[in-house]
Amino acid sequence: MRRLVLPLLLGGALLAPAANASTPSAVKLDRTTVSTKIGEKFQFATTVRNLDSKPLPAVVAHLNIVSLDPAVYVDPEDWSSHRTRYLGTLPAGESRRTEWTVQAVNSGRFVVYVAAVDRNGTGSVAASNPLLATVAQNRRLNSGGVVPLAAGIPALLAFGLVLVRRRRRALI
Repeated sequence: MRRLVLPLLLGGALLAPAANASTPSAVKLDRTTVSTKIGEKFQFATTVRNLDSKPLPAVVAHLNIVSLDPAVYVDPEDWSSHRTRYLGTLPAGESRRTEWTVQAVNSGRFVVYVAAVDRNGTGSVAASNPLLATVAQNRRLNSGGVVPLAAGIPALLAFGLVLVRRRRRALI
């Protein structure tokens, strides 16, 4: 499967693949899909590669999440509290791998991607391929173990009232 990708600029350095390169982008995710449930965590990795002959100074990678449903609001801070990584200078021809952990907090279909830019903000932004995350609702009767508590407290109160009532009758 071939993809058409325009050359990307990052920190003023050209990040375009060689004509016969199999990886068309400078920022690449290690997977393209994930299926999970609300509340569960999933992991993936990105590789930021410098395809230029000069070093890229102060590279910053940033994680973002986009809902494919306009009715679903996404707050990326809820999904991951560590969304920005400072990768430092990336020497010519070298790459840096970064691990990400994300927790699904909404149900639906989402695109997760990582963008990279130089720390000065003077170059273009290079974005990764999309990670399509399908998140199912987690419908459980005993979500978080609350059923024993919700049933047990009223039962314990009723039992206590019966004991108090019997004791009063015994005293009279």
